[in-house]
Amino acid sequence: MVKEMSTRQAILELLKKKKELSVSGLKKHLDITEMAVRKHLVKLEGEQLISSRTVRQPMGRPVIFYMLTDKGEKLFPTNYDKVAVEILQDIQESMGDEAIDTLFENREKRMRKKYLRRIFEDDSLAEKVQQLVDVQNENGYMAEFGENNERTTGEEVEVCFEQFNCPIAAIADRYEKPCNCELELFKEVLGTDEIERVACIAKGGKSCKYVIREGK
Repeated sequence: MVKEMSTRQAILELLKKKKELSVSGLKKHLDITEMAVRKHLVKLEGEQLISSRTVRQPMGRPVIFYMLTDKGEKLFPTNYDKVAVEILQDIQESMGDEAIDTLFENREKRMRKKYLRRIFEDDSLAEKVQQLVDVQNENGYMAEFGENNERTTGEEVEVCFEQFNCPIAAIADRYEKPCNCELELFKEVLGTDEIERVACIAKGGKSCKYVIREGK
């Protein structure tokens, strides 16, 4: 198992460095047979970590080259979050807190227009939340309905959902404005002020959980 995992990682790192390689090209860097290389490539393609393209040759058989997919690229760490926070800190120091607030408010406005194309005023609360969950999933938030999806308490309908990933977690850890803007965004697109954030990743929670209520 250790050998398999080390070879797998070596293939991924070679494709990261060289951008694309054929089976024979990979074999030159690895102490395994071409058949073994192909077995690893089949597994990596099955996991959608690599893709391939066929290049015709003037003579002989076409050659298949392999490269990382977007999913494969994401296996390698980046410093995007750190850079983004540093840029925001520079803006804050040179232009003040109002500039930071304006940046996130403008982002909220852009997202609101996008979300309102998918979430309609005439939909029920549950339908609106379902659309919101779908949109958030497309944006990488790993959103889903909570255990008590929809229930009636007295004269109110209550719906809750959770987000288990925050693509801007590093920024939200440093600034409160993104979380505040998210809450305002949800109020706008769902058409109700009765939204409560009962858990938050930026504050140490395992998820960002929202409870939405609507009078019957």
